[in-house]
Amino acid sequence: MTTQSIADFLEELASATPTPGGGGAAALMGAMGAGLIAMVAHVTVGKKGQDMQLQEMEQQIKEAGVLRQEFTAMISADAVAFDGLMSAFKLPKHSLDAIDRRALAIQQGYQDATEVPLSCIRACLHGLALAHRSAEQGHRNVLSDSGVAVHALLAALRSAILNVQINVPAIKDQSFVDAALNEVRAAEEEASASAAMTLDVVNARLS
Repeated sequence: MTTQSIADFLEELASATPTPGGGGAAALMGAMGAGLIAMVAHVTVGKKGQDMQLQEMEQQIKEAGVLRQEFTAMISADAVAFDGLMSAFKLPKHSLDAIDRRALAIQQGYQDATEVPLSCIRACLHGLALAHRSAEQGHRNVLSDSGVAVHALLAALRSAILNVQINVPAIKDQSFVDAALNEVRAAEEEASASAAMTLDVVNARLS
């Protein structure tokens, strides 16, 4: 994705090929949210009356940049994980040993395909916390962009949750499933509360 244009990515997203799919789209939404946070900080730096925010804005630029890179890497990682799962399904079944190896590879494939959206969820939570700082201290002229970042990150998180939920029914390791679903439930609650709190800040500062 790092060398692919947005237009090319969207063209592939709309095609009949299974990748990129929802996981890649979720990561792209997260990357856009992180990008907006960085933009708000860049605009705020040097603005009149914002001298006290300089150090914080520079930190936000740094954190948002790292986060955007993480999300961007997830676009490819999601496709690699899905392709690995599909390859596992194509393994031979010519003997009992081969059947067992295939079954193990499929299970590993499902877990790998679940780990990527879980990573996306974690990154989104970080991004939402960063968006709150952006909304509190960013320049008022770009305050709406902090709000858009919240919506993008919340959409990314909820999209990633769907990608976890579609995989876990096929996973036989119940401890893995329980841990994933517990993390999803906690993340949804935290994200909803965080987003609502930040949007309240945005609306209050805009009014």
